Amino acid sequence: MALKHFLSLLNFKNSKSDKEFINWIKITTGYLPDNIYLYHQAFSHSSVITDKKDSAPISNERLEFLGDAILGAIIAEHLFTLYPYKDEGFLTQLRSKIVNGQNLKALAIKFGFNTFLKTSLSKDEKAKSSAFGDAFEAFIGAVYMDKGYDKTKKFILQKIIKYHVDVAELVNTNEDYKSQLQIYCQKNKVTLEYKLLEEKKAGANKIYVVQVIINNIAYATFENFSKKVAEQKAAQLTLEEIKIG
Repeated sequence: MALKHFLSLLNFKNSKSDKEFINWIKITTGYLPDNIYLYHQAFSHSSVITDKKDSAPISNERLEFLGDAILGAIIAEHLFTLYPYKDEGFLTQLRSKIVNGQNLKALAIKFGFNTFLKTSLSKDEKAKSSAFGDAFEAFIGAVYMDKGYDKTKKFILQKIIKYHVDVAELVNTNEDYKSQLQIYCQKNKVTLEYKLLEEKKAGANKIYVVQVIINNIAYATFENFSKKVAEQKAAQLTLEEIKIG
């Protein structure tokens, strides 16, 4: 661990910008990073990774995968304790409201992720993509790999949830269409699937075409730079279609 910490600082702590980055991590999380490379990786969007060789820099996609799981687990445990008498549907819907793509994007910008995110996307592409929300999840993954579960949990609950997420207000809002559709399908004992019909190239980015399938019947389709947004919108259109029907 000591050697890893030394090599990490040797590689990244020499420039003024890296010192500012390390200071920002300390202020944001409450912890001085041990492995700064993880945090650099968390801010490396796939659009800037051109060389796919084993020795090439790695994008934040793997850390995003990990951070998504860790964030979901910590929020789930928090809500499980906070609402001891609420059922699975309530907890699932509330967790989805907290960790949905738009909320994570807003949190990422509030915390200043846009200052450090490395991407070749244009301003318009970044606005339409999930790059900021993905970086937020990747950052959670980096904190977890660097500091472990307990410190990551403390960071999420004390630095994010406590000051930046009004859980009580979210209880009274109902904009998570995926959770609404999931609850509808559970109550009616039907299967629900979000089928990825196509991934279209749009410059350095991708457009995801998603369709809702219920009991093998095709419903609404929506496309977006963010797969999560496409799923949410397809769910919203499907709910409207079901109500009309």
